[in-house]
Amino acid sequence: MLTPEFVIGRQAEVALFDDLLAGRTPYRLLEIYGPGGIGKTVVGGKLLSHAQARGIPVAAVDGIQPDLTPDRILGLFMDGLTAAPAGGKLADGLRDFDRQLRDYLIVNEVLQQGGGITALFDIVGNVKDPVGLGGILGGLGSAVTEAVKRTVSNRFALERYLRGAERALTSSFMDGLAAGLAELRRPVALLLDTYEEMEGLDDWVCRTLAPGLPPAARLVILGRNELHRVNFDWSEHGDAVSSQPLPELDEVDAKAYLRHFGLQDAAALDQVYRFTGGYPLLLVLVRHLAREAGGWDQVGALESSADRDRIATELLERILRHGRVAEVQMFLEKGVVARWFDPETVAVILEVDIADARKIYDKLRRHSFVERHPYGLKFHDKIRELLLERLKFTSPGEYDRLTRRLMAYYAEKARIQEPEGPGQATRPPEPLAGPKYEIHIHGPAQGVIIGDAAQAQQYFMAHEPTDPQPEP
Repeated sequence: MLTPEFVIGRQAEVALFDDLLAGRTPYRLLEIYGPGGIGKTVVGGKLLSHAQARGIPVAAVDGIQPDLTPDRILGLFMDGLTAAPAGGKLADGLRDFDRQLRDYLIVNEVLQQGGGITALFDIVGNVKDPVGLGGILGGLGSAVTEAVKRTVSNRFALERYLRGAERALTSSFMDGLAAGLAELRRPVALLLDTYEEMEGLDDWVCRTLAPGLPPAARLVILGRNELHRVNFDWSEHGDAVSSQPLPELDEVDAKAYLRHFGLQDAAALDQVYRFTGGYPLLLVLVRHLAREAGGWDQVGALESSADRDRIATELLERILRHGRVAEVQMFLEKGVVARWFDPETVAVILEVDIADARKIYDKLRRHSFVERHPYGLKFHDKIRELLLERLKFTSPGEYDRLTRRLMAYYAEKARIQEPEGPGQATRPPEPLAGPKYEIHIHGPAQGVIIGDAAQAQQYFMAHEPTDPQPEP
């Protein structure tokens, strides 16, 4: 799905979810991850619809909701599960949790109205203003239980309650859900969407929520970043967790989307598909461009550099929308000159010291627009391709400067000097062993190839200039 009015593809993810619900998988937690605009929320919607069609209670929490805390997440799960047609039995099991959650919320409301613990109690733990506290409790009406009154009557009792509240609420939710599932005799599904926005709660999800769920409860997480990149502790779950990258749409689905929105010319369909690579956000951006330009005839096969630049700029904005960090943005705009990068490469390109470069690298490695590489990290191929075109179009001088700076760095790492003069461009490349890799420099025109010598030789032969280079 790429817009609310048109859904296409993603049947493989639904099949994975169906296997999860049916208990045909060794894992009980399915993570689907990928860069912004790849279609995760759309997949989440399809999973919700699939569960509902099968009569399976399902509840979803979106990470973009404000002020999420463990208690609020559990409360939203309860609301979603009990609102399902088959949720009555779950409501019976979760009744004690519901009562405890209401008490917890009332206690927090008393604290807020009273100005906090220090304002409410004296140094020995007694209430400073019993009349004022009574007024607060009276204003909250019948929602205030005797248990709440006892909890807020003494500072030390209140502090003890607050220290154990999260653990007690989580335990109560798990017990209640297990009791409800025993009566329901079918699984339930819990979804966490836009997980990158709630990564501050990842420790609780990893160490408390996921392992504490009853066997018949299935958890699905949709986010930009693979769980193991967010928190290595996820590896302790072993086969109980399955992380699946969300791929681009295949050619059939991508072209079906474009046809739905009016692009019928076969040659243009081929060109637009090659340009987007089936990346859903790019398909959306191309469609928006055609609409703003006055139709597909005005866009054609996307041969205009200005059109491509506009799409790449919008792509960059979308990628950074929910996690704008200046250093990350700067490296996205400049670092695409490198096919792969490590902290030293970051330092060279951004011209910062290695300590700062390592911090930037650590921020980059958590994002799903980068992938693992034998020597560090690399950008998602389609993202790098577009942003590299954007850099060449908008700042050709900067592109040339960064490329030469990177070549000089590689040459230094290989303990050689960069070839000088255009007459050197056709010289056969010489493999040079660096500390971590082989580097093949073939003149400024052809650039730098890092890797296997035979592959580099093949590349340079295929890219030799057809016309002889003029003598200087």
